[in-house]
Amino acid sequence: MTQPNNRKSSSGSSKQSAIHLDSSPELGRYFVASRAFKPGDIVMKEFPLASAPGPLSEHVCFACHRLFARAHICSDCRSPLCSRNCQVSPEHQRECGYLTKITAEIENRQRNGKIQRVPVQLGMLMLPLRLLMLRREQPDKWNQLMDLESHTAARQATSIWGFNQRNITPFLEMMLIDEMPDINDDLVQQMCGAVDVNSFEIRIETLPDRRHINDLPQQPMSNSQEVLRGTFYMASLMAHSCVVNAQISIGNDSQMTVKATVPIREGEGIFVSYTDPLQTTLQRRTFLEKGKHFICRCHRCQDPTEFGTFASAVRCRSCTSGWVLPNDDPESAASAVEGVALRWKCSECSSELKSEEIGRTEEVIQNIVKNIQRLPVDRHLIDRCEELFVTLPKKIHVNHAFLLQLRISLIHLYGNVPGFLIPELPVGLLQRKAQLCAELLEALRHLCPGYSRLRGMILYELHVPLVCLANKKYEKSRSKQPDQLITELKEAELYLKEAVQILIHEPISTPESRISRAAMADLKQLREYIRDMEKLKHLA
Repeated sequence: MTQPNNRKSSSGSSKQSAIHLDSSPELGRYFVASRAFKPGDIVMKEFPLASAPGPLSEHVCFACHRLFARAHICSDCRSPLCSRNCQVSPEHQRECGYLTKITAEIENRQRNGKIQRVPVQLGMLMLPLRLLMLRREQPDKWNQLMDLESHTAARQATSIWGFNQRNITPFLEMMLIDEMPDINDDLVQQMCGAVDVNSFEIRIETLPDRRHINDLPQQPMSNSQEVLRGTFYMASLMAHSCVVNAQISIGNDSQMTVKATVPIREGEGIFVSYTDPLQTTLQRRTFLEKGKHFICRCHRCQDPTEFGTFASAVRCRSCTSGWVLPNDDPESAASAVEGVALRWKCSECSSELKSEEIGRTEEVIQNIVKNIQRLPVDRHLIDRCEELFVTLPKKIHVNHAFLLQLRISLIHLYGNVPGFLIPELPVGLLQRKAQLCAELLEALRHLCPGYSRLRGMILYELHVPLVCLANKKYEKSRSKQPDQLITELKEAELYLKEAVQILIHEPISTPESRISRAAMADLKQLREYIRDMEKLKHLA
C-alpha cells in the first residue's frame, strides 16, 4: 500500500509498459496508465512474493493450500495438513524441520495455561517464515519486500508491536537463528509491518468432493476466513480509493490479475480498494488508519451521503426525521485517533454525535446481523433476515451498508434453501428476489461502478426471477400472445449478457468463473427460447 510513502522506486519495479510509477505528496508512489484501458482490460499480472494460510484459517492445508474437512496433523511439527501425502511432500518437508523446533514451546505455552488475548498459532508464523526464507534463497524478492512501506514508527505505539515482540520474533529466532545469526526484533518488525500493510487475501477454491466444510453450503458472494494471505510487490504500489477504476482478482494459482472496471484514460491513476465497498465510512476509515496508516479522502469519503446511497446514515435521535451523516473534517486529521477525523452531523437539526457513539451503534447492529446469519440455513433464517428490514430502518437508513450486505444474503437464500428453491418460489417471493437485486444494483451503480464482480453476480441472480415471472404471467394469459413475454425475456437477456461480460474476466477456478460458465449456458438457452417465441409470434 502506498500512502504515504515517498521513497524512490527500486529499479525494475514496473516492467509492464501499460503502466508506470508516479508519485505525489498525497498518494506516495502509485501506478499511472501509460495507455487507455477499456472495462475488462488487463492492467497487470503478478505472483506473490510468498503466501500462506491466513492466521484465522482452520481448514487450509499448510502444504497444498487446499481446503479440508478434517485435518491430518503432521506427526513431527503438528501442522494441519489435508493428507499423509502432503506430510511427505517436498513443500512441507522443506518447512517441517523449522516448525518442529518450536512445537514443544507452543504446546508448553498452551499447557501451562498462560492466558493471552490472542494465543500464538502456527498459522500466524507461516507467512513471516516463508518471507524470511527469501532472504537467503531469493534475495531479489527479499529486497522487494524490504522496499515496501512498513510504517515502523506508527506501529511502535500499537498493540501488534508488542504481540510480535513477545510471540513472533522469539519463534522465528528459534527456527532460523542457526542460518541467520543476525535475525533480531527490528528486522522481524520491519518485515511484519510490510506484511500487515501490503498483504492481500487469496480465496481458495473448494474442490468438488469438498464442497461442504462443517456442513456449511458455499456462498460465493460472502466472505470466509478460510483464505490464503499473500504479499505482492507491484500490487502494493497501487493507490487506494473507496470507489475504484480497477479490480483485483486472484486465481487458484495465487496469481493476481488487475483489470479495469471502467474506462481509464492515459495518464490517469490506477485505483484499487483496500477495503470492502459494502462497509461504512467509519469502518473503512478506521481500518485504513489502523492497518494502512493513512486517512482516506477519496470522493466517496468526502461525500456525506456517499453519492446518495446513505450507506453510513444513522437515524437522528433528536429530531427522528434527519440522518446523522459522516462529514470529513480535515482540521482534526492531525489529532485523529481510530478514524475519528469525522464529524457526525444531522442533516435536519444539525445535532452532532461522536464517532465513538456511531461506532457503538454500528457494532451492536452488525452483531445482530451476524448472529442471525449464523443460524441454520432454513426458512427460519429467511424469516429472521426479512424481519431486520422492518426493524433496522428505525435506526439506520434502508440503504445502509449493513442492509446492503443483508440483501446479498437474502438474494442467495431465495433459490438455494429447501422450500425456497426457484421452482418453489411463488410470485410474491420471485418479485421480492428481483426487488432485492434491483435495490442492490442501484447502490452498486454508485459504489462499485462498471465491471465489478459483485455487480456481475447480482445481475446473474436478477435474470432468474425475471424469466420465471415472465413465464408465469404468460401461462396465466388468456390470449397467449407472446409479445409481452418476448419483451420481458429480452430484458432478462440484457442483464444476463452483462453478467457474462463481467464475470468472464474472472480467473478460472474461482466461484465467479464457474458462475460465468453457467451464465453463458443460461444465456444460450434463453436466446433459443426467445427465438422459439418469436417464431410462434410470426405463426400466430
